Amino acid sequence: MDSEAEQRPVKRRARMALSCQRCRKHRSKCSRSRPTCEQCTTAGVECTYLEIPGDLESTALRDRFAGLEDQIHSLLDEFGNIEDMVKTTSSSTAAVTNQSTIQTDALQGWNIHRTPGTAGLSIDTHMYHVTDIYSTLIQFARENTNALTLYPQPDQHKKPIWLVRNHSIFPNVRLSHFTSLRPNVNDGEDTEDDAIQMRAMAEQEKEGENDDQDENTMPELLPTQLVQRLLSLYKNCLLYGAVQPFDILFTDVLMDPTGLSYSFQLLYASIVCHMLPHAFYWHPEIFDNGMDEETCTRLSIQYYKWAKRLLSSIYFDAPSLTTCHAICNLVLYHIENGNTSVIYIYSGMAVRMALSLKLYREDALDGISQDQAEMFPEAYKPSVMIVKQYARSLLWFMYFLDTAASHYHNKPYEIHLDDHVSTTTYFKNPPLSSAGVDEHQAFFQFIEFHTCQITRDIRRTIFTHPEEEQTSYEAIERIEKRLMEFQKQLPPLDLSSTQHMNIWHRRCLFKQWIRHHGHWILLHQSYLPTPMSVQRCTTAAFSLVELFDHWIVAIDCYFRPCVHELKQACEILLYHVDLNTPIKFKALQGLVRLITVLLKTPVGEIARTRPFVQRVLKAIGENKSF
Repeated sequence: MDSEAEQRPVKRRARMALSCQRCRKHRSKCSRSRPTCEQCTTAGVECTYLEIPGDLESTALRDRFAGLEDQIHSLLDEFGNIEDMVKTTSSSTAAVTNQSTIQTDALQGWNIHRTPGTAGLSIDTHMYHVTDIYSTLIQFARENTNALTLYPQPDQHKKPIWLVRNHSIFPNVRLSHFTSLRPNVNDGEDTEDDAIQMRAMAEQEKEGENDDQDENTMPELLPTQLVQRLLSLYKNCLLYGAVQPFDILFTDVLMDPTGLSYSFQLLYASIVCHMLPHAFYWHPEIFDNGMDEETCTRLSIQYYKWAKRLLSSIYFDAPSLTTCHAICNLVLYHIENGNTSVIYIYSGMAVRMALSLKLYREDALDGISQDQAEMFPEAYKPSVMIVKQYARSLLWFMYFLDTAASHYHNKPYEIHLDDHVSTTTYFKNPPLSSAGVDEHQAFFQFIEFHTCQITRDIRRTIFTHPEEEQTSYEAIERIEKRLMEFQKQLPPLDLSSTQHMNIWHRRCLFKQWIRHHGHWILLHQSYLPTPMSVQRCTTAAFSLVELFDHWIVAIDCYFRPCVHELKQACEILLYHVDLNTPIKFKALQGLVRLITVLLKTPVGEIARTRPFVQRVLKAIGENKSF
């Protein structure tokens, strides 16, 4: 009897829910009074009871089904992440170092395979409980906090408290000028000191001492047609920005410098001394009868000496926009000649004159523009509006130049545009339809300004105190987030049809993306071989390889400021070659592509004589059989 009773199924009465739905949901004690319980009455909400016994069970089943469905979708997302990470391990980028390879110990109980004819990966596992699968995925994520992706969000990584600088790899970081146009000037290797640079500068100055020119007289005038072509090129050949609307203001005025005031003669001389050697390499077609390097160098030095004499005679006179502009041209003259010690002197002179003019204040531009307009010859007096646009553009150009000049020797910056009434507020809504303003050129200035701000942020954060061995990761993370936000403002990276673009549109595309990837290397190169820094630098280096490869199709003189980023990419790829990392072969291929691009440019033969390029060529030659 007892056994039969035990085998008989027990009939259970369907249980009705006594508490209302709201109290059940909030796990509150229900008064069970009808039609409305006390809690619902107090809350002022509708009170609902389940009257049908089966309703409770079906609702629970529906809720359970919905929860399981959510878990399934969540797991599918996790499996998608695993698929991406497993794919990354098979690529060369993921195998940068042994430390950065994806760790799969947590998944050893799973069979991950690719099913023929289907997309994605299949995962077979003995686990049947969702909680077990989740715990495995969490363990997998912990083991791979530094998994490689393209510039991942910093908070995806386990944050180290400090990043430690590696002074043995990159003892100091500064701009490169290893393709300076004067082969006898030092090549800008980081191992050279200021004394060598000063001796090289002195040798350059002596080159013109034996000619018959008197520094107090104007050099021989260039042919009118040549001057016209140099002035026409000048607008698009300012290597660190643009000065608008230069052609409207100065093209006609500067055609004949003999009757001009000293400040206009200084502007003329500074343009000629800078543009002659520049045009000789990048635009030789403007010289109808041809011009050899010796003649070009001699004329350039003559005009430079005349510019120095004019500057010394008027520097302490009333400051003017044209004098500031001329000094900036002298900075460019020395940048292309590789005289970095002189660069900082001249850029400082221009900045101090701009400060005395209060050029950095938008509310002062009307007075400055009115005074400058009065300085023009009577036949060429421009409108104040055009001069005002010129004043704004000149300050932005000086800001760009100050950023570059200070970077050459890790000097402090002299232009600070943090005032709320600064002319940089004009960037928020520039009237692109203004007279003499090119839309693409204006956008380039906008992007260049923010690029320079990021450069300054990185240098202030990382290189202000070189004696410090550690950097807070929070500081690195802040800049990384800024870089990723700024990337959204860059033009879309479409490399399929760039040859026929407007020249400034093309520069916005190539130069600014090159600078962007260079910033990742600048931020992280001193912390190698930290796995995260290796990944950031390597990703940026290969991105630079692709950009330079495409740019060579429509190369222009704006390649010159980008030799620094080309050198950065080469240094990272050489790191992989020297340490024989798993991507050594790919790094060598990247080096070959970068050097090929460099040697195809007008400064290719100059670059071939420089120690850094020779080092790269040697590394390629030694690993031909790799």
